[in-house]
Amino acid sequence: MKLELPPDPLSVLRPLVEGVGGADQADRVRRGMQLLATLPRPPVGTTPHEVIHRQNKLVVRYYAPASAAVSGRSPTPVIVVPSMINRAYICDLEPDRSLVGGLAALGHAVYLVDWGEPGPEDAHDDVAKVLLDLLHRAVDRVRRHARGARRGPLPAAHLLGYCQGGTLAAMYTALRPDGVAGLVTLNAPVKFSEGGRFRRFVDGDFFDVEEAIDADGLVSTDLMAAAFKLLDPMGNWTKYIAIDAAAQRPGLLARTLARERWLEENVPMAGAFAREFIREAYQQDALLAGTWQVGGERVDLSRVTCPTMVCTAKRDFIAPSAACLPLAGAVGSRDVTLQQLDSGHIGVVVGSFGPRVFYPLLDGWFRSRNPART
Repeated sequence: MKLELPPDPLSVLRPLVEGVGGADQADRVRRGMQLLATLPRPPVGTTPHEVIHRQNKLVVRYYAPASAAVSGRSPTPVIVVPSMINRAYICDLEPDRSLVGGLAALGHAVYLVDWGEPGPEDAHDDVAKVLLDLLHRAVDRVRRHARGARRGPLPAAHLLGYCQGGTLAAMYTALRPDGVAGLVTLNAPVKFSEGGRFRRFVDGDFFDVEEAIDADGLVSTDLMAAAFKLLDPMGNWTKYIAIDAAAQRPGLLARTLARERWLEENVPMAGAFAREFIREAYQQDALLAGTWQVGGERVDLSRVTCPTMVCTAKRDFIAPSAACLPLAGAVGSRDVTLQQLDSGHIGVVVGSFGPRVFYPLLDGWFRSRNPART
């Protein structure tokens, strides 16, 4: 069903927008709003794959190495761990700008953890449930799938965590290091006192997490969408201008709408998980301090001894570099690589920067860190 907008949806805000960019700017915003409200969204997540594991809402998708790359395929599987608060298809947004598709084309066996959408019955899932049950079972299933019919020990896997998924991947590696061959984090905060705008939004002096979030329910997508809009108020106008600018170029318009689809389709969070993550991470900075207890186990990042690469985006205000880079000094690995990428939080994965720079960077790092044993 198409949303019908009033003749001039900016009638109330027009004076403000005109004050920022003039009457022409206001007209561009209006046209962009009309297009966004009426145009269908393009398909996403179209790279061929096989579902190899399900647990509750979680699904693990397998992307086989491209046939042309089989002779040069990497023996170590790569598990992509995205954020829990967004749809996993950000890693497979478009055929020519797909993180999972790009790595598979380069010869890697790629597995994507799709957390799915929690329901009210999942409200009590905490960080221990996510890491020690859901993610641990997913990693185990990947390792068994990668071994196939062969006998012998299970192969270790590379973990590639993006945003909150990178934080979770680092925590998992600290808790269950044996099955992890290498850890790559992308825009993954660990020093939450440097967490930028979102850190200020949930500051403990102003935000009572126990009062604001019901542990027996879900954090609604409406609340989350409103919070993200507050983090980037001008982005609400610039996206409409971008859509208007792309209107005469079908390919660019489809690409812009694919990103908007992902931004629109938020995922609710389990109340128990949200409470714990905001309190321990953003309010107490417990991860870097080494005081976070998960299922009775202390998360000690120095137990991450596998090769580690920490990647940040220079133009990222969601997970600033100052919040992400300290992981490099916290892990116990002797093989640590730092990469500060000239991109933004999303563009590093789905922009032209991905296939041009980031995917080849990952390919080289993964290949040079294949464990001797499989």
